[in-house]
Amino acid sequence: MNAETIKSYDFPYIIEVHKLLAADPARQLTISALALEVGINSFKLRVGFKQLFKTTIHQYRLALRLNLAKQLLTQTDLTISEIAYKSGFESRDGFARCFRQRFQSSPRKWRKTLIAPRVEYSNQTI
Repeated sequence: MNAETIKSYDFPYIIEVHKLLAADPARQLTISALALEVGINSFKLRVGFKQLFKTTIHQYRLALRLNLAKQLLTQTDLTISEIAYKSGFESRDGFARCFRQRFQSSPRKWRKTLIAPRVEYSNQTI
């Protein structure tokens, strides 16, 4: 199936999937389940998503999950395992591997660099 076979009337369904993924990146749905939920053929969904958004559904969902994880690392004191599961990863190790590939740092090291002790200087005269 080439790009011409994705019809303009299919685009609203594909955009709806994009919105569903963005609204809840941790939601565990297969491409077939996403297609069924919005009412489009899964093949058209995969091809059309790539055509519209220049990325695969998998890559888009992974980016959303990693950004959610980064936000949780920054704003919460949840454990790495809790963050992995809350952001939709099936295991802590899988999460750590994906995080390291994307950000060139483990989640733990990345968090530590954010909360490194800051040295404060005062203008006191002695």
